[in-house]
Amino acid sequence: MLDPRESWSRVHDLALVYLALAYGTDSQLSASEMDTIVQLLHGWRSDLELDDVRELAMESLAIFLDPDASDEVVVAIDRLHDSLEPDERRRALEDVVRIARADGVLLGRERTFISHLAGAWGLKAQASDALQQASDEEEDEDWTLLHDLGLVYIVLAHSTDSQLSDAEIAAMLERMSQWQPDLAEAEIRDILRDSLAAYAKGPGEEELTRSVSALKNKLPFLQRLAVLDDLTYIAEADGSFNEFEREMITSLSKAFNVAVRVDD
Repeated sequence: MLDPRESWSRVHDLALVYLALAYGTDSQLSASEMDTIVQLLHGWRSDLELDDVRELAMESLAIFLDPDASDEVVVAIDRLHDSLEPDERRRALEDVVRIARADGVLLGRERTFISHLAGAWGLKAQASDALQQASDEEEDEDWTLLHDLGLVYIVLAHSTDSQLSDAEIAAMLERMSQWQPDLAEAEIRDILRDSLAAYAKGPGEEELTRSVSALKNKLPFLQRLAVLDDLTYIAEADGSFNEFEREMITSLSKAFNVAVRVDD
C-alpha cells in the first residue's frame, strides 16, 4: 500500500486533470473510463502496484467531487505546468486526448477542455494537431457512433409508421448536430444519409442490435438518457406519438439499463 505519509504528488494532479476530462464533461465516470485513467497513471508511476495507483486515483476523485473542485483543477493544471518538463506536458496532453476518445465520441465540451488545457500548458499547436487527427480518423471510419445513432433514430421514425416526414428528418439533424457541434450541417446530413442508405438495405436484427450495443457500451448513463430524450423528441416531431414508438423507446431504455417512464 501507499505510505500514508506521502504528500500530494504530481500524479495526484494528473489524476485530477484526467478525472475532470472524463467526469466533468458529462457528469459520468464509467468503470472503463476509470480503468483507462488508472492504466495511464500507472505509466507515470510504474514503480507502484496497479492497486496502489487506483487508490491514488480515488484520492484525487474524492477531491474532485468536492464543491470547490473546479478551483482545485485549475490549481492542478498550473502546478503541472511548472512541475512537468515540456515533453512530459505533451505526454500528459496525449493522455487526455486518449481518455476523451475512449468512448468513441469526442464531444464538443471535451474539445473545449483540451484546448483550454493546451493553452495553459503552451501546447496549442499540438492540441490543434491532435484534435484535427482525431477528426480525420473519425472521417476515415466508414461507420461511426453517430451513424449508429442515426440508424436508431431512423428505425424509430420510419418502422413504427412506415413514414419519414420532413419534420422527423429535421428533428434528427437537429439532435445529431448537438452530439458533434463541431461538424458542419452538410457533414451531419452526409452521416444521416449513410444511415438512411443502410436502413434502405433492410438491416437485420443483428445490425440493429450491434448499433444499440455500441451506444450502450460507449455512452455513459447520462448520454444514454439523452439518446432516449432524442427519440421522444423525434417521435413527437410529426405531431403524433404512437404506441409503437412508445414501445420501442421503452424497449431501448431496458437495453440501455436506463429506467424511464414514457408518458401517454
